[in-house]
Amino acid sequence: MKPSPLQEAYFRFVRLLETLEGEPDFPALDEVERSLLNFIAMHAMQGKSLLVGDVIFLNRSASPATLNRRLSKLARAGFIRYGSDPDGRKKYLELTPKSHDYFAKLGQCITGASLQT
Repeated sequence: MKPSPLQEAYFRFVRLLETLEGEPDFPALDEVERSLLNFIAMHAMQGKSLLVGDVIFLNRSASPATLNRRLSKLARAGFIRYGSDPDGRKKYLELTPKSHDYFAKLGQCITGASLQT
């Protein structure tokens, strides 16, 4: 069975992503970290602020303790930063330039896969 053009584009994307992930300067994120970063970015793209507690209770990809540890790891790796409200009781999650670069590279893979014939 010959794959459809859309299937071929998807598999080109997968190959490009595997190549990108194999590069030494590309960040190695596990599934939970990738899921969290995508979750935060999707809300940011919609102009919505997320609190740490929102992410832990709205995201069901892992236990609250695991999500909290992975958020800390993403912050240490420079993908997110914690912002606080004026009284300092709430911690907001913000994307960093490093996370914007990460998503731009993924976007290049998608664009490259769709342009190949």
